[in-house]
Parts: sequence; C-alpha cells; structure tokens
Amino acid sequence: MSTLDTLYLSAHEYPGAIRALAARMQVNPSVLTHKLNPNDTANHLTVRDMESIMTLTGDYRALHTLCMDHGHMALPLPEAADQDITAAIVKTCEEFADYLKSVTNSLADGKVTAIELKGIQKELAEMVAQSGRLEAILSAMQSRGAQL
Repeated sequence: MSTLDTLYLSAHEYPGAIRALAARMQVNPSVLTHKLNPNDTANHLTVRDMESIMTLTGDYRALHTLCMDHGHMALPLPEAADQDITAAIVKTCEEFADYLKSVTNSLADGKVTAIELKGIQKELAEMVAQSGRLEAILSAMQSRGAQL
C-alpha cells in the first residue's frame, strides 16, 4: 500500500468522509478528492496536506508507510505520565515476545516474504516504542527521586 493510498483511506474513514475533512482543512472537497486520487496527475497533495490529514484524523498510517518504504520507522515519543512501573515492565516483555513470535512464525517455512517482513518491522517498532516508554518512566522516577 502506498502513502497516497493510506491518506486516501484516512480521508474516507474520517467521520463525514472527505467532505467533513475538507471543511476542517478549509479546502474545497472537490480539490481534496482530486489530490487524493492517484490517477489525477493535475492535482498533487502537498506535505502540508499530508500533515493536516494526519493531525485531523489522528491516523498516522501514511507516516509509517512513507518511513517503511524508505527503510526507516517512525516511533511515537514516549510519555512518562504517572504509570505503574511493573505494568510497563510487563508490557515491554509482552512486546518483545510478540516480536520474537513474529520472527519465528515468519521463519517457519524457511523464507521471509515482504508481507512477513513488514509484520516483523511493525512488531519491532512497537517493542522499541514500549522500551522507550519504560525508559521514560524510569527517567521521570529518577528525576523526581521516586522509589518503588
């Protein structure tokens, strides 16, 4: 799936679809429809459009697709709100297990397909993000002088 495909889905899955999203973006719905049409070579989506669509929809599939297509991954910045450290440790272990399970399942037939690799990369990103959250909680605890 391409970045444009994911933006198209984001716009169509938005409550009220393109018409409502266009109104929030303060653009003509017809123009936005043309910009999201991969067969329309006259209208082009800008980076500002992409950013606006992701911000308004809260859907970051396009960002992740763009990164993955270029050999990178996007991770949410960790939050260190008052969280249960034990739950964060357990969640980090679960994400690691999910990652290893994905790798193991992909290798079961002795090869790794493109779809399997994307799944592995997704699980790795989730594991890294959760590890970052755990570290952020620990850092916040250290800065507050908190103890268990």
